[in-house]
Amino acid sequence: MPCLRENLAVEANSVVLPPELEELLLTLPVRMDRRTLADVITRHFFPVSYRTLEAWPLPTQCVNGKAIVPTIKGLRIAFAMLNAAPVVMSGRRAPVVRKVPS
Repeated sequence: MPCLRENLAVEANSVVLPPELEELLLTLPVRMDRRTLADVITRHFFPVSYRTLEAWPLPTQCVNGKAIVPTIKGLRIAFAMLNAAPVVMSGRRAPVVRKVPS
């Protein structure tokens, strides 16, 4: 049975980013360190720590002691995770109207 990491990696490869994220990719570097990528994902998707990215199935290269990852892969995984998250309605419940016994 494939694990969640493998499913996420396969799903992320088939994800097509929306046009606004494709435009964002043109302004970003091709590769980033995890801390910078976490900042970009937090700014455009959802809060994430650079330590969390260590567990994501990202191809990593070590250069000068820094782990760098492809920006497009990180954004695709984040977009796949955002699309896979369930939508949950929140807010207060409607007040209960109680009948006073007469």
